[in-house]
Amino acid sequence: MDQAVNVTTLHPIAACAGLVAMICFVAWPLCRTRPAMLVTYIGNNLGFMLHYTLLGQWTAVVMNGVMALQTVVALYLVERPRLGWVYYSLMPALAGGSLLTWHGLPSLLAGCAATLSAIGRVQVNEIHLRVWLLTSAAIWLAHDLAVGSLPGLAADMLSMATGVVMILLRTGPTCRAPARDAGVD
Repeated sequence: MDQAVNVTTLHPIAACAGLVAMICFVAWPLCRTRPAMLVTYIGNNLGFMLHYTLLGQWTAVVMNGVMALQTVVALYLVERPRLGWVYYSLMPALAGGSLLTWHGLPSLLAGCAATLSAIGRVQVNEIHLRVWLLTSAAIWLAHDLAVGSLPGLAADMLSMATGVVMILLRTGPTCRAPARDAGVD
């Protein structure tokens, strides 16, 4: 955690870009519709691209760039399923980008997190989308801990917390007792 505070202190502009990205990343789980979740997720990707660029974390920059492109395509997949080939053709860019910018564990984590996120964004079912993106956030948390990104750490933790609450609200049991027929014991 000390590393994250030091990185934030040494790179205040990166911290500001990370704050904007963090707001988007925390906000996406609060959105009620798939398109709203995805548009908010694009804001997260663009903000973190700038944040990681200023920190020199090139794998994370490439992963967020590819994810932003994929998310734009994913917005239209429900109405135009034929665009799936465009979305899937960007998948090798995640692996290639991770390998070309390889920097050990941070590159591995960023590549894995981006892949989970890519799988999530093609989900038509809102709950499945949320679960995949939350799983991705857990891997990004490990990445952000490794590279010392305080905005990333905060965004990951807050996004996971709000995401879990939204899933529980959408899928959890109701608190009401089942209705009984009148006059039946």
